[in-house]
Amino acid sequence: MAEIDRVAIESGAIPERALIENAGRALARHVHERFPAGRVAVLAGSGHNGADALVAGRTLSAWGRSVGFVQCGSRAPDPDVLAGWGLTLEPIEALDRELAAADTVIDGILGTGLTTAPRPLQAAVIERVNAAGVTVVSADGPSGVDFTTGRVPGAAIRADLTVTFGWPKTGLLSFPARERIGDLVSVEIGFPRPDPPPSARAVTAAWVASLLGVRPADGHKGDAGYLAIVGGERGMAGAVVLAARAAIRAGVGIVRVVSAPENREIVQASVPEAVFVDWSAPEAVQSALDWAGALAVGPGLGTAPERARLVRRVLESAPVPLVLDADALNVLSPGAAEAAEAAAPLGPPAPGRSVLLTPHPGEMARLLGASIGEVREDAPAAARRLADATRATVLLKGAPTWVARPGGDLRATTLVSPAFASGGMGDVLTGVCGACLASGLRPADAASAALTLTALAILRGVDEIGGSAADVPDALPDARRALGSLRSGAWAGVNLALPAVPAAASGDRAG
Repeated sequence: MAEIDRVAIESGAIPERALIENAGRALARHVHERFPAGRVAVLAGSGHNGADALVAGRTLSAWGRSVGFVQCGSRAPDPDVLAGWGLTLEPIEALDRELAAADTVIDGILGTGLTTAPRPLQAAVIERVNAAGVTVVSADGPSGVDFTTGRVPGAAIRADLTVTFGWPKTGLLSFPARERIGDLVSVEIGFPRPDPPPSARAVTAAWVASLLGVRPADGHKGDAGYLAIVGGERGMAGAVVLAARAAIRAGVGIVRVVSAPENREIVQASVPEAVFVDWSAPEAVQSALDWAGALAVGPGLGTAPERARLVRRVLESAPVPLVLDADALNVLSPGAAEAAEAAAPLGPPAPGRSVLLTPHPGEMARLLGASIGEVREDAPAAARRLADATRATVLLKGAPTWVARPGGDLRATTLVSPAFASGGMGDVLTGVCGACLASGLRPADAASAALTLTALAILRGVDEIGGSAADVPDALPDARRALGSLRSGAWAGVNLALPAVPAAASGDRAG
């Protein structure tokens, strides 16, 4: 965004003053629509965010709102944007008085350039704002967070609403900053079309609704897709049951479960719609692989050498779309592959084969030969690295989850919930990914749609604490119906609106 801003101004496409004016007026509109009554206190730092906040305050004053202004930097913002309205920018000593009188605070203290803890003066202002218990709207992003990484290196504003300009910054979608932004709204302020276009995109419910479309009235189960799920070592039937139930509730036409013979009764009793295939019967397994329009491999698979050989057999079968998760990834990691004579490390897929990999950070670390800390330090880079190395689409689980395609294209999910931190959620996601692949979606689209459907099902139908992965499949149809009624924003001209994420019960987390 910094580069887009620089190029826009230096190219003459739009004057800097116009961008500030557009940003401030958009900010004022959202403040007034969301919080229409009471006095507003504008806290303006020395940079462009301070100028944006001053324009917002000036605009609100022109609309008849009671507004106070406090200078929170070493100097007033440049340029002077009060436009001769005779509004007074009070010194920092007026802060406590303005906070006591305000119903809403506009935070324009610090901006996009912050990468370290705020200086003592700004840190003190931030702490006093947070202690005041007043509603806060942040301009572009909460002061004190790193807009790029999402780290919170020191004191940071805890906003109720963040109005970000142009496009969402990656740090605002990442934790711990995500807990600080409140509701996130992205507004268009006149930037010209970026060239080249951004390589990262945020996945919204409205886009997923358009992607999935509506099933025709004369459709049949073949149109919805055939999915084979391979997994479930003895004693691990629950994983394939969750995946199969999720795939069916996500809309796939038919499911075959290729699993250990000991699991037959459990699978057929738990998922009577599915066809059971004994993986100890080679001809039956090959028939299932030849029949399938997509494959989902890994839930409860186990890591014994014979399971590695089964995964290799699947990889060498017909070139249909494939999702690899859990133990399917583990048996193909470099260390495991060396121990299994029949398996080799995961490499590029066969020509014509579309592959989706869905690792969590631990599995990603094993696949890359890196540490979990290195993966978490820069999750987007890790996802891109594995995608380029394997020429497969990579879904790296986390908050947010990142979807990377070979060549650098990146997507970020925008719905998160603590309920994801429960055993079996990954198996559910694998089943939904498989259903989306079987319906004909490309891997990146299938991953994006599956993540959104699963997250929305969790948010609408599963308790944050105590909820079970077994609750999710039955919530999927309602989530799919809800996609059509959810807009990407609540106001005209909004690109993205995300619900606030509650702060961790333990309090602030270090960046």
